[in-house]
Formats: sequence, C-alpha cells, structure tokens
Amino acid sequence: MKKIYVFLIICFVTFSQINAKVFNAKNALKVIYYSTIEFVETPLSYIKGSVPLKSDVALSRNHYRFSYDSQNKLVSIAFYNGSTQKKPNHTANLFMLAHRMEFSYRDAIEKITFFDTKGKRTAVLGNCSAFVFRLNKLGFRESLHFLDVSGNSIENSWNIFEYKWVYTNDGAVIEDRFDKNGKQVSIRPGFEFYRLKLYFNMLGHITLMQNIDKDGNLVENSSGASQDKITTNANGNFLQWQVLDNKHQLEKGNGPDVAKGHQKFNKFGYESGLEHRDENNRPMYSAYGICISKTQFDKFGNISERAFYNEAKKPSNHKIAGYHKLKMKWDKYGNSRESLSYFDVNDKPTNHETRGYHSVKYHYHRNNNLIKIDYLDVNGQLVNRKDNGIAYITYQYNNGERASILRFDIDGKKL
Repeated sequence: MKKIYVFLIICFVTFSQINAKVFNAKNALKVIYYSTIEFVETPLSYIKGSVPLKSDVALSRNHYRFSYDSQNKLVSIAFYNGSTQKKPNHTANLFMLAHRMEFSYRDAIEKITFFDTKGKRTAVLGNCSAFVFRLNKLGFRESLHFLDVSGNSIENSWNIFEYKWVYTNDGAVIEDRFDKNGKQVSIRPGFEFYRLKLYFNMLGHITLMQNIDKDGNLVENSSGASQDKITTNANGNFLQWQVLDNKHQLEKGNGPDVAKGHQKFNKFGYESGLEHRDENNRPMYSAYGICISKTQFDKFGNISERAFYNEAKKPSNHKIAGYHKLKMKWDKYGNSRESLSYFDVNDKPTNHETRGYHSVKYHYHRNNNLIKIDYLDVNGQLVNRKDNGIAYITYQYNNGERASILRFDIDGKKL
C-alpha cells in the first residue's frame, strides 16, 4: 500500500511539472471569459472584453479568452466555441483579426502577433503578421507600425504604414496615419477622415472623432461630415452614432450616408437590432440598402437569422440585394456553417438580386476541413453566380494545410 501511495505521489508531481511547463510556456496565470469585446475605432484603444461569462457558460458557446501573466499583463486573446478554436465572428471589432493575438512587452515596445487556429502565425489586414507599438515615457502608445512574417515593415491593406498619436492638454488625442511615402492617409478606405482629434469617456470608450486640419480646425469631407459622435454603454457596446458637420449639426455622411444610427444588443452583447435615421430623426435607408435590421442567434451565439424592415417598421426587402430574410444553419456543435439561404417577405425562397443564387451549401471532410461550396437556385440546382460566374468552389489540402482553391461554372469549366 505504501508503494502504491509513493507511486501516486511521484505521478502527481511529474504530471504537475509537465502541466507547469505548458502553463509557463504560455505565460498565463489567469483566464477571464467574455461573450464579446468592446467597440473600438482606432488601434490606440486597447482591446477589452465585454460581458464577462462564467467558465461553464463560456465553454458551452462562442466566447473570448483573455489570458494574463503573474503581473496581470495581458498575454493573449483568443476566440473559441466551447473548446473549439475558431476565427472571430460577428462579435469581433476592427482589430480582433485572428483566432489568437499574443502580446509581448519589451522596454518601450508592445507587440501583438497573430496566430491561426492551428497555432501558426497568420497575416491580417493584408500581409501584417504583427503590430508593433512604441510607447512614450509615460507608457502610453505613441506610434504603430506593421511587420510581415519576415519582420519587414509594411503597409496594411488600408495603405497605412504608420500611426502616430499625440496627447493634448485638453485630454484629447491627435491621430495621424501615413503611407510608406509619408503621405497622410484616411482612417480606412471609404472613410474620408484624415487628421483626427479623438475624445474618450471615463472608461476609455471613444465618444467623438473630429476631422481637423494642421491648426486644429474642423474640416468637412466630401459628404459634408467632419465629426462622428459615438455613444456606448458601460460594456463598450456601440449604441449610437451621429454624423455632424462643422456647425455640430446632423449631416448625412460617411460610409452608410445616414445622420444617425441606433443599435440594440442582447444580454450577451450581440447586435440584435440596427436602425438608420436622417437629420430629422426619421428612419431612412442607408447607402448599403438597409433601413432597419433585426438579428437572431442560436444557442452558441452564431447568427441564425437576419431580417430587414422599412421606414414603417414593416417587413421589406433589402434595397440592393432584394431579399427580406437571411437564414443560416450550423452543425450540431455550432462550429461549421452548413448553409445560407435567402427568403422573401412571405418566407418563400428567393434569389439574392445581385449575386443570382438562393442558397449556399458548405461541404466538409470528416476532419472538418471545408472541401466544397455550392451556389444553388430556388430548386436546389447549381447556378452560376451573376457577379463572377462561379457555380461551385473546391478546396485542396496537403498534410492538413489548404493548398489550393479551384473555381468552376455550372458546366464544370475551371474559371
């Protein structure tokens, strides 16, 4: 009996040592679970969790894991469905771009490196494999540049080579962005704000973005907008935006070309409703073809249905795509999307107006790798897409890694 006891002790110590090595390798001593993350408009803002979850709840649905070291420094953020590693879904923000982000700190440098679900370094925003922040003497971020997998400084897919931030005496922050030639570039493609003055609330959520000149004067862009006023709740959910001109009056402008946007969220922090409004606070259709949308989710937190409504809040079609409702089906574990289909206001199958198909069907290998995508008409038959002529796509793998993608029309001709 004594020998068995000693043997168990040795096994326990050995197992603990093995676990300790794995644990220390990840350098994480504490993990906190969140259903989603806070809204951000700039990489100056730190990524933070929104709506914390108990571990048993998190492990039954989609969630983010924030891991911290012994000094309570953030060392990684990763997205999962239960215990399955996944790419971030609709809950992501502009800068949560891969399954896992790892944070490292050295002197006045903070580095974020991106990894895929197989643990390999991956590229985001074009060919960016890492974000590198330089910190000022107070420890605040003062610049950002991007590295490819080989460690070369590059532009991201928004043509930004470098961000620079200056902290002003009135509590705001000036943000400038430059391409590789030193030319100033906009906040992102299609959003004509260049030099920004940023204001934040007491929780660090952005409240106002102003487009300014070198002297600090407001500058209206081609849409007539010079300011975006943003309202968030304590969880960092993006409740409302207002587009303003130089005189601080509502102005239809920027991307969706509306004056106001209102969003509703469910208990998990998921956007369940969206409504666009004009300068007189009346519902209106955006440049993207949406007036009002309502979204439903499955038990895992995946989007299961999205429907559109008109100014009178009655069921209507998307102005551009021509369908009323989008439905998605997922596998029984909530990991893989099996189909996507479009329906009219009478809940009958209809085609996406600009793409020319009714549904998309996804096929997987037994190892869960996606191997084929079919585009189907309302009768379930293959159809060529209107926009690119593709009827189906196949994916080839080499040792589990995707090696190639082939595209075909309805006749089997490779495109």
